[in-house]
Amino acid sequence: MQQEQRIDSLTGIRGLAALLVVYAHLAEETFFTDTHLFPGEMGVMVFFTLSGFLMAFLYGEKEPNYPSVARYAISRFSRIAPAYLTVVLASYLIYNLVDPQFVYAISHDNLLRHLLFSGNVSALWSIPPEVQFYVIFVGIWFALRAFRTNSNVSLMVAVLGTILMLIAYRAQLPGTFVGSKIHYFLAGVVFGLVRARVGASVNMTTLAVLQAGVIGLLLAVILGILDVDLGSKRELYLTLETAGFAGIFVFLFSFDTGLSKRLLGNRLMMLSGECSFSMYLLNIPIIYAALAVMDGVTPRPVLAVPVIAITIAAAWAMYRLVEMPGNTLLRRLGTRLLLRPASAPVLPPGPPTTLATQASPGTPLQP
Repeated sequence: MQQEQRIDSLTGIRGLAALLVVYAHLAEETFFTDTHLFPGEMGVMVFFTLSGFLMAFLYGEKEPNYPSVARYAISRFSRIAPAYLTVVLASYLIYNLVDPQFVYAISHDNLLRHLLFSGNVSALWSIPPEVQFYVIFVGIWFALRAFRTNSNVSLMVAVLGTILMLIAYRAQLPGTFVGSKIHYFLAGVVFGLVRARVGASVNMTTLAVLQAGVIGLLLAVILGILDVDLGSKRELYLTLETAGFAGIFVFLFSFDTGLSKRLLGNRLMMLSGECSFSMYLLNIPIIYAALAVMDGVTPRPVLAVPVIAITIAAAWAMYRLVEMPGNTLLRRLGTRLLLRPASAPVLPPGPPTTLATQASPGTPLQP
């Protein structure tokens, strides 16, 4: 499989994770019965794991030279900045000029932190670990390349040693620091590297059976057939087993079998996956506004349906109107600033010379 090939199931996984978060936030406001399975936290864990998976899958086999690292940085920033910064600035204006009770309480005191991707108001707490991982992955990338090309283990030992130390002390680290969630990103990286090496020769029937087994296991837990004690939300985030399971889940469903296409490649999941980041950012303010409009009406499941529909519609609108054009603009600006080819030197007039028809060794041909 070519790494650039679109994998619909991965987009569907993003959609599933976003919908789990929306469901959890609605349950917190009693639209649904709350559950001890922490669907919102599960959704965030899948987001983190999928991020590590995609970074390793897309970049792990590439040469980490300046152009590729610059493209990586441009891609990551342009992916997350438009929607996130729009929500931060809009929330700042709403909180300070319209509604001092607004759910995203971004004030004069914490605006800069949020603009620097280090804030922790409400659901925005998960953005700092994500951005910090983007930086850490560059170190992993260089370590992988050094190990493969020169059998140099020193950088790999240093990087892995640092990550393992963070894992060992994750319970003492703040939630907005990537070290407290690094085991999810690492699980994604490991399975992403494996996935990049797996070709099209994999037996899809076997994979579909494994996928069905995972789904059956999840259903058994959801229906209470298997009694699983996940502890508190904090304990769940710290658990290594959930990180491992998240990695296995993402890996198995990164293969577009008939089963995964039906479950995760359908239109609803694909649409939700495309606008999953906007959905994550917008669902809490929309629920907040819905409760204000309901004005004392008791929340119940039937009333959650229009809230979910509005959330998906608003997320899709922001994806089309903010994320996509913002992504395109920032990619162009980033490419112009970081990857602009050097201007050819101006040579003084001289005697005519015969133009070379072949570049000298090591000299790149200009397009």
